[in-house]
Amino acid sequence: IAVALKEASRSSFKKYARQIVKKAKVLAKELLKGGLKLVGNGTENHMILVDLTTIFGPGGGFFAQYAMDEAGITLNKNTIPAEPSSPFYPSGVRLGTPALTTRGMKEKEMIKIAGWIIRAINSVKNYHLPENKEFRKDYLNKFRKDVHNNKELKKIRSDIKKFAEKFPIYAW
Repeated sequence: IAVALKEASRSSFKKYARQIVKKAKVLAKELLKGGLKLVGNGTENHMILVDLTTIFGPGGGFFAQYAMDEAGITLNKNTIPAEPSSPFYPSGVRLGTPALTTRGMKEKEMIKIAGWIIRAINSVKNYHLPENKEFRKDYLNKFRKDVHNNKELKKIRSDIKKFAEKFPIYAW
């Protein structure tokens, strides 16, 4: 705890924290411009919670997270306020900017990343979680196969791979 508090008291950490929030606000603004619904209509910190019910209906976080994984974007499915589905199939996704900031990305990169997120979600927007639980297993297996073969997601993944090479992860 003492080491963490010492680091947090440094001016360099304060600058880093401000950059994280600045990038999150840019990313949130771009996601809104791209038609996504954000809980709170933006962010005041490092995290963004996207409500996907307008695109996928209840349970859309599952589809978005799986598609993002295929595209090379890491985020988590997450429940939203007044969640209409179960925690196993939440209706939102949560993303943040600390790792991007650590890698040296700036605001212009957030615009590019928002574009990939929007494209990835749009490439799978026709999927909806079956209300009848008996049909879910087969439906989700088909979804996984379709996503694995999705040309748009493969293109995004290729673009991200080239992009990420400019922002290496440093080993300590």
